[in-house]
This record gives sequence, structure tokens and C-alpha cells, in this order.
Amino acid sequence: MQVNMINVLAIGLDYLMLKKDSVRGDVRERQIDYAKHLNSFHQVVYSPKSLGLKNENWAENLKIYPTNSLNKISFIIDAYKICSSICRKNKIDAITVEDPFTTGLVGYLLKREFGIPLNVQAHIDFCDNKYWMKLRPVNTLFNALGKFICKRADTIRVVASETKEKLEKYGISPEKIALISVHSDLRRFNFVDGSGIKQIYLDKGFKNILLFVGRLVDQKDIPNLFLAFKIILRDKPETLLLIAGKGPKEEFLKNLAKKMGIERNIIFTGAIEHSLIPQYYAACDVFVLPSIFEGRATVIVEAILSKKPIVSTDVSGLREWVINGETGFVVKRKDPRAFAEKTLYLLNNPDLIKEFGQKGYSYAQSKVNEIEDITSMIKLWERTALTVK
Repeated sequence: MQVNMINVLAIGLDYLMLKKDSVRGDVRERQIDYAKHLNSFHQVVYSPKSLGLKNENWAENLKIYPTNSLNKISFIIDAYKICSSICRKNKIDAITVEDPFTTGLVGYLLKREFGIPLNVQAHIDFCDNKYWMKLRPVNTLFNALGKFICKRADTIRVVASETKEKLEKYGISPEKIALISVHSDLRRFNFVDGSGIKQIYLDKGFKNILLFVGRLVDQKDIPNLFLAFKIILRDKPETLLLIAGKGPKEEFLKNLAKKMGIERNIIFTGAIEHSLIPQYYAACDVFVLPSIFEGRATVIVEAILSKKPIVSTDVSGLREWVINGETGFVVKRKDPRAFAEKTLYLLNNPDLIKEFGQKGYSYAQSKVNEIEDITSMIKLWERTALTVK
């Protein structure tokens, strides 16, 4: 079989990209970029029934099918029905799924029914990850399901080397697994002026700015960051922590900050528009990430390209981007004292902040092309299509 401009069916969960949400940024553009390299690109996406979304054409060869499901359980049935219809009416060379769990199950059932090769994407470090499994009881079930689906996939895309290593230890052939970063246009982080935003907070009496960017969910372990921040304030009481993002834990975190007596030094910005977020990176002194697990946190790359030093917990995806002790610091999960000590070390050495930031930026330049170039993902889908029996 000669592969040239193949036909791909994708199954995903990110319905926010369907709402033209300015905060979601380049997700929509990424799908359009993929479609330019494909003959046809069909995307079935989970969406809540309450939104009542309709099918859309984002490009001549890119069609979006919202599932309008009651919940994530009914999504499995809804997505399977929609995908089955697509497979019967169209030539599909490869199926790609966003995760090895709910979308992965749909993809596996379609592979069995239609004999279409399956590509599974693993965006988080799930395999036997004790931190992830403890987060929700259902994740233990998902861990077993994910390994089951990955073993039966034709190809697997991971975003961090740690995930690849775990899957290989589980017995999955390394030839099936490809380490491919999430495609993104990173040029918007070059030569950004954050002085205007920085001055806003300096005028409020702050001297140093720490920045967190991400969803306000348990995975990010922001309470641990608060514990570290309280220690930091003993030595640097004029430090500000900016929490950029929104999520289900927002009110809990605001109340926790008050309970800990640190609310004066924390500002919740809410979700920041995609086009403005580079200015916030440029305005901060140190970028902080306290997560208990990740896949490969895109925010780490964004901070590095903004010439900012990193203080992060030891989660997957860091080893490719952060040189511990040279461009940032990596500490153990749930160790607020170590997190505080490394952050304070940077704040007490402003020349080091600049040195770390510049070195991180220089180190990252050799890796930027792999993120801006989508051909690796296209080639993986083409390789997937070639596995047809």
C-alpha cells in the first residue's frame, strides 16, 4: 500500500475548541494544519448535549462531529455510532484517539469491527503512575484499560520519554511507540514585552512575581504550592504569586489562601486570552509548576522560551527541557520546603534568574523545530495506515 495523503478519523474529548474559546488558543489551528497534509480528516469530539452543537466544516477536507452526549459514559456509545457511520460512508486509512481510555475504547472497537489500524495518543504519564491512580478511584480502572488498549494499538504517540519507557517495560514494542511533542506555534513568545503587566503589579507594592499557568485542578497540586509560598513570604514578603487559569478548584483555592493568611500576595487572574499569555510569562521572575503528574507540560516550554527559570516538581517531560541546577530546579513532589528553598535561591540571586533564563532559552532552540513541525505526527499516521493486514 502506497501512502499519500491518507484519510484519518480522529476521536477526541476537547469540546472547548468547538466553542471558539479565545483561551484555547491554537487547538483549532492545529487541526487545520493537520488537515492540510491529509486527504480527509474527520473528527468526532465529545460535547455535552446541553450545548446542542452541530456538525461543522473547518476546511474543505476537515469535518467536525460533536457527539452531544449526556455524559462521558454515553459518549462511548454516541462516538461509536457516529464513527461507524463515517467508516461505512468514507474510506478511512487510520484511526487516531486522544487517550487510551474512553476514546481509546471507541477506537479499539472500531478497529475490531472495520479492521482499520489504530493510533493511540498518551498525553499524560498514566502507566502504573501511583500519583495519577490515587487522584480518582476510577483511574485504577483506567490504568488497566489504558495498558490493554495500548497493547492492541498499531502505533502509540507519547509526549514524554518517561511514558515511553514505562510502556516498554510493560512489554510493548519500542517500534510501536513514537515520542512526538504537541504541535504549537511558539513564535509568539519571541521578543515579548511584559513591562506593562509587570508595572501594574509593582505599583501594588510587589517586588517579585512568581507565575503559575494551568487549570485549577487536583493534578496541579496548588495547595502544595501555597505551602511553599507561605515559606517564601517569610523571607520575601513583597513577592506576588499570579495564578493564571480557571477550573473547578478555584473557589476552594481562594478560600485556602485566606485560611493560610496569604491571600494578599496571591492574585487569581482567571483564564487569560491566548494572545496575551506571553506577556505574563515575560512579566514574571520565576515560573512555578507544583504538579503531581503531567504528560509534557506545554507551560514549561512556554516559560523557557520566555527566558524564565523554572522551579517544578519531578514530573514527566522535564528531562527533555530543564537542566536541573542550570536552567531551573526540579524538586520532589509534595515537598514544599524544597520547593520554597529553590525558589528563594533564585529570588535572592537576580543575576542567576537572568543567567538561567538565557541558558534555558539557548538550550531550547534546538528543540523548538520539533514542536513547530507537524510532519512527525503525519508520518506516524501514515505508518499506522501501513500496518493494515
